Amino acid sequence: MENSRWSDIFKHLENARYEVYPPGVKEGECTSPYVVVKDAGTSKDTNVSSSIALYDVMVYMPKNQYSKLESFVRELEENMDGLWPMIRPTHFKTTAFYDDSVKGWMISIQYKNYQKNKRP
Repeated sequence: MENSRWSDIFKHLENARYEVYPPGVKEGECTSPYVVVKDAGTSKDTNVSSSIALYDVMVYMPKNQYSKLESFVRELEENMDGLWPMIRPTHFKTTAFYDDSVKGWMISIQYKNYQKNKRP
């Protein structure tokens, strides 16, 4: 893994003992909770000379463990606070979605990192 904010998030969650994957790696049914960390693109901050890198932290929970989803997500969000101020929440979180392809529930939580724009 290269030195990047994405890898900082990945390593942070891995060190916190989460089962964590990059996109497209985990296969099969969701039999235990896991997390996927995905680069979600960038946007321009109009107020300053920086851009905002976005990251989605997608939480998966087995279909028969929906009742554990909220507390797992809350714990993960508290753990992600350890990356403040480098990685900050955008305060955007999806509602729980049942993903039939993995037989599990998924919630995506978005985070951001301010990056100074490079001058040409």
